[in-house]
Amino acid sequence: MNWLSKVACSIAVTAMPFSVHASAKDTSFTDSAGHRVQQIRLDVDAPVVKVWWALTTSEGFRTWAAPVAEVALGNDGMIEASYRMTAKIGDPDNIRNRIVAYMPEHLLILKNEHAPKNAPFSADAFGKIRTIIELEDMGGGKTRVIESSIGYGEGKEFDSVYTHFRSGNAEEFALLEKSLTKGPIDWKAEFAEAAAPMQQATAAK
Repeated sequence: MNWLSKVACSIAVTAMPFSVHASAKDTSFTDSAGHRVQQIRLDVDAPVVKVWWALTTSEGFRTWAAPVAEVALGNDGMIEASYRMTAKIGDPDNIRNRIVAYMPEHLLILKNEHAPKNAPFSADAFGKIRTIIELEDMGGGKTRVIESSIGYGEGKEFDSVYTHFRSGNAEEFALLEKSLTKGPIDWKAEFAEAAAPMQQATAAK
């Protein structure tokens, strides 16, 4: 929760080159102290228990966030993931997001501990960000998901993170919404679709 799709998670952390769109709204703002808060909100046609399962279990996380993932829920727990289909849990370049704290079916707070090499943003700056995911039961089997990223300082390093996740979080939420309403992401098909424009461009040269 780009803590996933762009991290994304974020969450994620390496950009997913998908052209996807969600019903999400960018509700980012600047707080009273002048600090940037990057925020996105999604109202999804799925009950809270199902959304929580997708966010906090290994099986659920793999349905939308990354093809390889393991979630150890708990205070100081860990979400480890990779977009490489051949990756294994424990690989040194996997994405790792620490679960700082949580409240079942309501709140998840994350901190990135490791971003992949060659990430298109400052990994040091990203490690200073905290991502807060809130779930609100809207009734009728619908859930509001609000992801807020706080801790943005000034300067090019923080700007690189903010810019990267501004689009990444929308892509992340699109995959979450798609998995919750239409079924698990077919990762092979998703990657093939993402690669098609680049292959066409190469063939045209």
